[in-house]
Amino acid sequence: MSFEISHRDILGRTGTFHTKNRKLETPALLPVVNPLAQEIPPQVMHERFGCKAIIANAYLIRQHAGTRNIADIHDFLHFPGVIATDSGAYQILRYGEVEVSPREIIGYQEAIQTDIGVILDTPTGSKASRAHAAKTVNETIRRADEAQKVIARRDIAWVGPIQGGLYTDLIAHSAREMSKIGFDVYALGSPTEVMEQYLFTDLVDMIITAKMNLPSNAPFHLFGAGHPFMLALAVALGCDLFDSAAYILYARRNRYLTPTGTLNLGQMSYFPCICDVCAKTGPAEVRSRPTVERTRFLAEHNLSACLQEIETIKEAIAEGRLWELVEVRCRSHPSLLEGLRATKKYQSYMTRTAPSTKRKGILFFDSTSLQRPEYVMHLEKLLRDYAPPGAAKIALLTPATSRRFAELSRSQNLNLLGVNRITHVCLYSPPYGLVPSELEDTFPFSQTESPNEPDFDTLLMMVETLRTYLAQHRNYQTLVLVRSNKEWQVRFARMCKRLCRKTGLRFSCYGEQEILTGLTGILNKEKKHLHRAAKRVPFQKKS
Repeated sequence: MSFEISHRDILGRTGTFHTKNRKLETPALLPVVNPLAQEIPPQVMHERFGCKAIIANAYLIRQHAGTRNIADIHDFLHFPGVIATDSGAYQILRYGEVEVSPREIIGYQEAIQTDIGVILDTPTGSKASRAHAAKTVNETIRRADEAQKVIARRDIAWVGPIQGGLYTDLIAHSAREMSKIGFDVYALGSPTEVMEQYLFTDLVDMIITAKMNLPSNAPFHLFGAGHPFMLALAVALGCDLFDSAAYILYARRNRYLTPTGTLNLGQMSYFPCICDVCAKTGPAEVRSRPTVERTRFLAEHNLSACLQEIETIKEAIAEGRLWELVEVRCRSHPSLLEGLRATKKYQSYMTRTAPSTKRKGILFFDSTSLQRPEYVMHLEKLLRDYAPPGAAKIALLTPATSRRFAELSRSQNLNLLGVNRITHVCLYSPPYGLVPSELEDTFPFSQTESPNEPDFDTLLMMVETLRTYLAQHRNYQTLVLVRSNKEWQVRFARMCKRLCRKTGLRFSCYGEQEILTGLTGILNKEKKHLHRAAKRVPFQKKS
């Protein structure tokens, strides 16, 4: 097996996973198919919807096929693409046991010529006690070790499930041990109940914990995930494969899936989709159809919506726009947004693996965007690698949008790397609290689009950046701030003044007009203050 990665963004990636004689582009959604009751035949999924991979339950097929000999599951399901087969672990979670041994289900999956097989693990679930969760983890590890000894066909891609439920330390232990045993694909088990309850902060913890303890050169599968509104977040966290029956389960309940949530067919007036299924009709007409036809219609739309979202995510990764897509999708539900914000605690890991440059600029929306890896990397590099001019005593902080100031500086032949030697010109613009002017054209500062009025949390972060920078470079003695009459710049100036008062720096603030008409005089005035401060003798109390 091989996994070739084409593009990266955040922890997401596009790639090609090669099985024994087929290949699958990732990220990929594998719709669950049930040969006993399937509204959309697998062949139709492939020919009409362009579906490249599906997943079926090998245990259920084995139970219901009886004595019928299935030489090749591709012929049995009439599907030419990649087929993955589950082992029946979901039935263990739901019913408590299955009528097959781990060794038998491995042999059955090998016999039916599956492309991707799953060992029979012991799922934890989301409601398990810690003691039970630990038991499922240890049993899954034991079965995984035993499975590697009995697997005969190495041309099948074998999946190693990670268990632990909501206990992240158990997930970490499970991931490390499964890595030692070695599998072609790793999967997070038992997340379905977490997703059904919209516990996306817990889901973030589960996925990132597993990813941090697994090899990065293998695909990562999120079991049971298939609603389009959460796929972008899951991909951004590093998930490559998904499987779900949501497209048909929701259809049977008259539910219409969209990238921003779920709609009830009974309450719809219009279809917000122009796929082949929806473009030719409307909700009222579909409601009048018999139950079987209505369910088939909704299943086809839901499948199309899920597959389309995967293509949208892949293009976002290729364009370097995955964060923007994730922010848009996560604002469709408060729990999703909480999940996105929960990634803040993993910033170090995410920035370490994310790309440092992009073909295009970045879009900054509000304080949530402060978590995006490009911004975090910019701050880390500024504070770790940059050193200001040695003679700089005055930090002249001017708005990045003040083009007139830049033109004046050039017309007066003032060196922007150190005006009058002791003055260091820096720029500020949301969300950047300070950028040395000599770095003005570097990524991502010069390639960031942000609102004209930043929110309060963004202003706080800008001031915090300034505080950290000034604390690290103590050669500055004066901060001269240039501002316009924009409300946010006035507030920023007040916050900087309070900062200087606490840190003992001299602070001066000037309007853009004052600077434009008297830059040299103002700088000379600040130099005189520095000269007087240097001569001042500290007061000593007489004995």
